[in-house]
Amino acid sequence: MKKPSKCARFLLLSCALYCLPLPGNANGNSDRVLSSKLDQLQDKIMELLEARLTSMQERMERKFGEHMVALQRAEKSKSLELDDQFLVLKDAIKQNSGAYFASCRGVPSGHSNMFMIRPSVPNTLPFMVYCEQSYLGGSWMVIHKRFDGSLDFNRGWEEYKEGFGEPNGEHWIGLEKIHRITQSGDHELLVVLKDFDGRAKMALYDGFDVDTEGAKYKLSIGKYDHGDAGDSLSLVNGARFSAIDQDNDQHPDGFCAKHYQSGWWFKHCSNSNLNGLYRSTDENNMTMNWFSFRHDLQGLKEASMMIREKVKVG
Repeated sequence: MKKPSKCARFLLLSCALYCLPLPGNANGNSDRVLSSKLDQLQDKIMELLEARLTSMQERMERKFGEHMVALQRAEKSKSLELDDQFLVLKDAIKQNSGAYFASCRGVPSGHSNMFMIRPSVPNTLPFMVYCEQSYLGGSWMVIHKRFDGSLDFNRGWEEYKEGFGEPNGEHWIGLEKIHRITQSGDHELLVVLKDFDGRAKMALYDGFDVDTEGAKYKLSIGKYDHGDAGDSLSLVNGARFSAIDQDNDQHPDGFCAKHYQSGWWFKHCSNSNLNGLYRSTDENNMTMNWFSFRHDLQGLKEASMMIREKVKVG
């Protein structure tokens, strides 16, 4: 049986108070006693009502405050969404007018997203890239990204030349695009890595350039600037690109790209290959690896290569 509330119990007691016989003179003392009890009852009822009203007011104020906070959050979220839509619309208007961004330095700062760019190189068509704003001041153009192994990097020359995947997912932007981008001005390179234990590291190079297809997209890498991932790229400075159907390495007896089932700048089957097989263990050095990350060729979980146009001084 449900227990009566405090209010119900008080009303029952009040009723009992009315019903009890009053001692003494019915015309004298009883009237005074009754009047006193009624005054006490009225005070108790008022006290109870005030307590109930105060409790209801506090609940209403709390609910109102919660609704206001939720409304403010919704308005802020909608405002941010509208800001993003405005930037996308502004970008679309700019691009539809033929005024493409030349690099990720021209895109709206603070918003990592896909943008259509056209490097300032003759006879270059516009193409979509992902501009990353989260690292070292932003304005980075992602030319390579891997994070879940969903994309196969065991491909031939033409695919590495033209590119594959989508800019907002795992992808390789394409050697010809990289060449045209780096031809438009001086660039720096940022390599961002993460292993399967969740450790993230970076490597920054103060120069990055890729030559023409006729030169087999030869790599020119600048000085290792800084970072905690270590330098595992300088050894292949000057290397030509190889794919599983085109051997351009300097190994006298081997075919590095075919052995490692990936395209990369190989010399003598170097100590880095960010296009290697997506595996957590080291299997005959065939993994996506960066030796100086942990001084072995254990497979990495995530890898990104980003380039940024250097600011001209003077």
